Amino acid sequence: MKNKVRIRVAVLALLIFLGFLQSAFASRDWEYWSYETYTVPITKTVDYVVVTEWRFKNDMDYNYLFKVETGPYFKINKYLDIAPYYAYQEKQSQNMWDRSDLAYFDTTGKITLENFFDIKISNRFRYEYNFDKAKTVLRNSLKLSRGFKIGKHEIAPYFNEEPFYDCKLNRITEHRTSSGITYSFTKNISFSIGYMLNSKKGSPKWTYANVLVSNLSIRF
Repeated sequence: MKNKVRIRVAVLALLIFLGFLQSAFASRDWEYWSYETYTVPITKTVDYVVVTEWRFKNDMDYNYLFKVETGPYFKINKYLDIAPYYAYQEKQSQNMWDRSDLAYFDTTGKITLENFFDIKISNRFRYEYNFDKAKTVLRNSLKLSRGFKIGKHEIAPYFNEEPFYDCKLNRITEHRTSSGITYSFTKNISFSIGYMLNSKKGSPKWTYANVLVSNLSIRF
């Protein structure tokens, strides 16, 4: 029992350490990205999901982006989910708000390594199309997490990697590396908070930002 507790604490400490270690490489200001995820069950295998997002820059003081994603979420089996989304986005650029309509299509594979500390692996491949800019972006989000109980509640440290490939420019233009913790208040309400190193390829070099990320998830 003591060995299991030590392993859990070590995994948690490692993930948090990776997050703080990444912050040393940031060159842009601090940002804050806030997500709220609302899930409404339709059937046992179909949910309807709404995700709202706000982003703040200039040391978390200035709101520069708002986005809402909405669409059905299909649970094909215990290993595979798919989800088509519509997204509306407003982003400030050069003192003007740029509005965009986007289409997402997610394919998510999931597996639990039962013989290796019960680590959960989730890999989401996203096809993203911006109708206003006629731009296609391919994204792949790989997430590792490990949940364990504290009293009646569960916490789960996580680590996530996500590169963005711009099909028009034919190169990777953004990369997100993040780590943090998800806390489940009940089976229907959870909250996560973490650190992200956001890397963007401009002209001619990469720039980096520290990002505080939070997500409140509610299932009705």
